[in-house]
Amino acid sequence: MIDLHCHILPGVDDGAKNMDQAIAMGRCAWDDGIETIVATPHVYRENISQADFAAIRQKRKELGRAFREKGIPVQLMAGAEVHIMHNLLEEVKKNRPELAVNGGSYMFVEFPQDHVFFGVKELFFDLMSEGIKPIIAHPERNTVFMRKPSLLYDLVRMGAFVQSNGGSFLGRYGRGVEESAFALLERRSIHFIASDGHGVRSIPPTLTGALRIVREAAGEEYARALVQDNPEAVLNDGSLPYVPDTMEPRARQKYLRTRKRKFFE
Repeated sequence: MIDLHCHILPGVDDGAKNMDQAIAMGRCAWDDGIETIVATPHVYRENISQADFAAIRQKRKELGRAFREKGIPVQLMAGAEVHIMHNLLEEVKKNRPELAVNGGSYMFVEFPQDHVFFGVKELFFDLMSEGIKPIIAHPERNTVFMRKPSLLYDLVRMGAFVQSNGGSFLGRYGRGVEESAFALLERRSIHFIASDGHGVRSIPPTLTGALRIVREAAGEEYARALVQDNPEAVLNDGSLPYVPDTMEPRARQKYLRTRKRKFFE
């Protein structure tokens, strides 16, 4: 499996605090069946307003070397979780190789948990005009997207992609987020599942638990695409092989799903 979104770099953001924790996360991921991790530190978020890309590159190099020394065969790739801000387009033009996954055209975009700013469609249009393919990080956790799923639907229809957290399907963030994740899955609006790992205990870099649930609900083909086929295409900067037609949200419908519900029979 490929984990496209993980805060594994030591001492960079709110993920691994030091090298020992980062190594433990790598070992945890490998034991779970993850062969590749994209390190996606927060950038342009709160006190991380000016990303030190040289320091990020150095941390990634050091961690890769530590993996080899410890016999952890996980491949470490470059990426970032890019916080939405007013001058994002200018930052992308200046620092695109540092912000996009593996220096390609896909880029994670993070919204504040309780806000989606006015003009986001215009921003996404501008990003796409620059050749950027936005991946919206864990929208199931955003209260605005939860209340107004049609807004996320519009962004996906424009050409944006959606990454949900594995922990969302496990109830790690609460019942409301779990229901939101299943609603996105049922509407075929998820293109990737990643760990968003921050540590071995708090939010571990694992995917198999969520994968079992998604496989049961949505089938083997869709589940595999979310953790292997589509992430591999991102790393190779190619077209996603599995992009189902997203379904328009039904007005005011509350999605209460059990983990055994099969959506696509």
